[in-house]
Amino acid sequence: MAVIHIQGLHKSYGRRVALRGFDSTVNKGEIYGFLGPNGAGKTTTIKIIMGLLKPDRGTVRVNGMDVVREGYSVRKGMGYLPERVAFYEDMTVEENMDYLCKLKGCSTDRVIPLLEEFRIGASPDTKVKSLSKGMVQRLGLAQTLIGDPDLLILDEPTSGLDPEMRRWVKNRIVTLRDEGKTIFLSSHVLSEVQEMCDRVGIISQGRMVQEDRVDALGDRLHMGHRLEISVSEPGRALGVVEDLDLVWDPRIEHGVLVLYCRGEDKMRIIKHLMDAGFNVGDFRHREPDLEEVFVRLTEGDP
Repeated sequence: MAVIHIQGLHKSYGRRVALRGFDSTVNKGEIYGFLGPNGAGKTTTIKIIMGLLKPDRGTVRVNGMDVVREGYSVRKGMGYLPERVAFYEDMTVEENMDYLCKLKGCSTDRVIPLLEEFRIGASPDTKVKSLSKGMVQRLGLAQTLIGDPDLLILDEPTSGLDPEMRRWVKNRIVTLRDEGKTIFLSSHVLSEVQEMCDRVGIISQGRMVQEDRVDALGDRLHMGHRLEISVSEPGRALGVVEDLDLVWDPRIEHGVLVLYCRGEDKMRIIKHLMDAGFNVGDFRHREPDLEEVFVRLTEGDP
């Protein structure tokens, strides 16, 4: 079931075109990574999804609701963490959270538990201007769960956090997915996206260029899995695999046979070597890295 369905989205600012026929689908209960270079149209897309910006053409539906006609209802059912978190600095932590509860029309009963859950170490009556950048980011994450929304839109959720808290936040995002929430996540930290996300969509120059699982994206682009094989007589083994259509760029590195292949072919290659009489002591394989996929897909961007 699609929680977010985007079709034929166009948006321009004067003569600058931000989106040109953008399409995307985010499924219920998944962590969806939304990636693209600066200026590709990510922020515009997020604002339109939230009903804060009207598209020139195209439709966006969130949980079946049109974001233009039913924007208030759409926003009530989502939690949003902007890239630059902002609160009323002269109000206390609790006052800010209570205010956001009133805006959403929900109870304030969850405020203190959320502050505790996200390890807001400061007292609830501490003014926000006294908090560190990392603490403000934690508060921003806590406020996304006000009203227990089913959809979370997170823009750079680990920005400004120390390594321990970053790891905690990543684990919490995965837990929220496991609890049935849908998470739309935009981040420049590609290793985190690869670690957490079920699927990714990559936008370039206002269009969706690829949308799939990371490993599937690599296969689509013919970006092979790297296979390292510790094998007897590696020089002779190299000659054997060079004749296989399944293999490309085979070579010897530090006495280890290294080659690239499709993920589903790695065991066939190892079996071929064993059938040819070679002893395979060990092997390791590495899937295409999301950064490699991202660079390949966006290399023409300014």
